[in-house]
Amino acid sequence: MNKKLSQLFYLAASSFAVFGAVAHFLEHFYAPYLFSVGAAMFIIIQAIHVFTMPDTSMREMRLARIGLFSSLLLGLSAYFMFTNSNLWVIALLIYALTSFFLSYRGE
Repeated sequence: MNKKLSQLFYLAASSFAVFGAVAHFLEHFYAPYLFSVGAAMFIIIQAIHVFTMPDTSMREMRLARIGLFSSLLLGLSAYFMFTNSNLWVIALLIYALTSFFLSYRGE
């Protein structure tokens, strides 16, 4: 996937996730669906990134795998939204902290 298309896909995923999270706070019934679409898009982006990386260093592969596993927390967060549990906030916070950490570790 080229860089421009990847950035557009990432922007769409983050928009869905943010609008879904805000809609959940406003108690709209469609909020978990919006958030789930965004979470699925994030997981797809990370999986494509991990499985299509050219020969890179072990450090970059490790960081990419950590990014993939942390994006699975978004899927868990979407599940918690559907079950009306407040644990989705904790899973989302762990994802955000991990992403913040990886943004400084990556190149």
